[in-house]
Amino acid sequence: MSSEDKRTPGAGAAPLLSEEDRLLLAKYEHHLTGSTRHSLDSKGRMVVPSEFRDSLGPAFCIAPSTDFKSIALYSAIGWVRLRESYERLRSRHSSLVRFLERFDAYSYRGQECDAQGRVLLPLKLRQLVLGEEKDVEISGAGDHIRVAARRDSADMETFLAELPDILQDIDHIQDEADRRGSGE
Repeated sequence: MSSEDKRTPGAGAAPLLSEEDRLLLAKYEHHLTGSTRHSLDSKGRMVVPSEFRDSLGPAFCIAPSTDFKSIALYSAIGWVRLRESYERLRSRHSSLVRFLERFDAYSYRGQECDAQGRVLLPLKLRQLVLGEEKDVEISGAGDHIRVAARRDSADMETFLAELPDILQDIDHIQDEADRRGSGE
């Protein structure tokens, strides 16, 4: 089949995707990205952006992030997969037992958005992570939605200052991977 035969019907110059590309797109179909800012209302509710709401499903879990520095909203299956991965590791190290006790204590399954797309962030978790902060940044974090106190411009300045080193690390890692791939 010629390259011209690999085009989408009726789309003119748009080529069909290879099987590898289709698998890659499928892999990241539910990968959450992007960010927005919101404020919690007086009851501690936040609007879950519609682009994130669909990925969560009708009932989801609100839990601490793994570092307990932000709040994470997981789809029901996303939380179960994470919890199961911790459970498998539990027998390997006793510190994980304590971690799981805290993680479970601050995890709230079966949460739902109301008709306006709002969800009540549980008070105990809100106090632990956000304190009195009402202004939050909501961002996609791959398999979950991350809710954190708004970062100020100093955080972005720090990131930008570190960026050249980060990009250099990425280049080194990519070079290593390329050498291994070419058999050097």
